[in-house]
Amino acid sequence: MDYRKANRVFLYAVISSLALTVLYTLWVSMVPGDLNIILNNALSELVVLVPALAVVLFHGERLGNVIIFKKIKLKSVLLTFLYVMLLYPLVTFVNSVSMLFVDNTVLEVSDQILSLPVWQIVLSFGILGPFIEEIVFRGVILQSYQRTGRILASILLSSFLFGLIHMNFNQFAYGAVMGVMFALLFEATGSVLASFIAHAVFNTTEALLMYASSDAISEAQQYLDSMEVGDTTLISIGIYFVLAIIGTSLAMCVVYKMSEIEGRKEFMASILKGRKKGTRLITFPLILAIVLAIAYMILLEVLLSI
Repeated sequence: MDYRKANRVFLYAVISSLALTVLYTLWVSMVPGDLNIILNNALSELVVLVPALAVVLFHGERLGNVIIFKKIKLKSVLLTFLYVMLLYPLVTFVNSVSMLFVDNTVLEVSDQILSLPVWQIVLSFGILGPFIEEIVFRGVILQSYQRTGRILASILLSSFLFGLIHMNFNQFAYGAVMGVMFALLFEATGSVLASFIAHAVFNTTEALLMYASSDAISEAQQYLDSMEVGDTTLISIGIYFVLAIIGTSLAMCVVYKMSEIEGRKEFMASILKGRKKGTRLITFPLILAIVLAIAYMILLEVLLSI
């Protein structure tokens, strides 16, 4: 599938997400209580998956050619776990910086999450969400972009869109960063399976940590509500920054080792060297999708600040 169709996939996903938000708002206004968070998450993932699969199948593409889900070696699987752990300082740093400007979205729904059995949250947010998102963003979109030969541009743009589809600035910030790191896993192994494992490990770990420290969650929320930017906050961010540099550097060594194991070392080495020019990945449908998503995110922040 070519990049123009991939851009339309993202536009349809954004429109579907906005339509779901409108329907959810109407539902809440008519029916007392919030919609079950598991159902809400499933619907949010489906409105991203369905447009992607519809476009692929409509244009006669074989799913196996667009979504490469081949096996990877056991060593690569084990290194994927290490890779995720090494990226935690980076995610913490980006999340901390974003919280200087916007609220932490996950903490805001922590009460709803903790009210449900842990297995339901792990299945929904730790398995289902990562599976669908990896199929769409490291499968359909990244693969379509890469057919132009612009590998680095494909990684960066698909990761930006991955962050954007979360439709809030907090998750956009660390989502885009993690998108790059998941994309590098895909490039190192040639399989969406590697990025899915990493994504699932990250989300599941986050969920389990939330349950393990449920008492600390409300204290953290109270702290964030009263937090003002000062020397202590900036020092903490500075420490996260140093740890992020160390952890990310080690993570890059791990992903390079994985490319060696999977026989893709030369390809990985060529990504930063090859700055192929030519096809522009940006089209009008993509610009429209980005404008709609950012406009919604700004509106959301304005409404939350009132």
